[in-house]
Amino acid sequence: MRAEIPMRMPLEFMPSRRRRSRRLLTVALALSGMVTASGCATMETVAAEPGVAFDLPLGKTAVLAGAAARITFNQVTEDSRCPMDAVCVWAGDAKIQLTVARDGAPQDLRTISITFPNNETTSGNLRIRLIGLFPVPRSTESPTSRAYVAQLVVDRT
Repeated sequence: MRAEIPMRMPLEFMPSRRRRSRRLLTVALALSGMVTASGCATMETVAAEPGVAFDLPLGKTAVLAGAAARITFNQVTEDSRCPMDAVCVWAGDAKIQLTVARDGAPQDLRTISITFPNNETTSGNLRIRLIGLFPVPRSTESPTSRAYVAQLVVDRT
């Protein structure tokens, strides 16, 4: 019976402590960079120009150029629009909630509708108009599965 001798790795292939610690540092920095990048992704903003229509996804914030204003699309409070694959007597309505924040002013919570005349509101010197809400509902889908995007126009008054 022969005793097994454990195989040893040649010294030139064994990582030194310095190489090992450098490798761990590199991995740690890469991981912290990924965590930081993923944290920033939730804080994405949409650039908006006064008087120009822009799309604002649910949960995102638009920064209005030259007005020091931020508009956040908080939630859809109602969506009773007729599904695109159905025939309805009434077109229905949809309402969204926005937060308007301006430098030096308290945050302003606004709810606006997709239907005229309730499709616009004012906050300070801003007039905000909801001109579309996408996607249009389908009878086969759940409202909770929709990735809503509001189409807005903001003007200074």
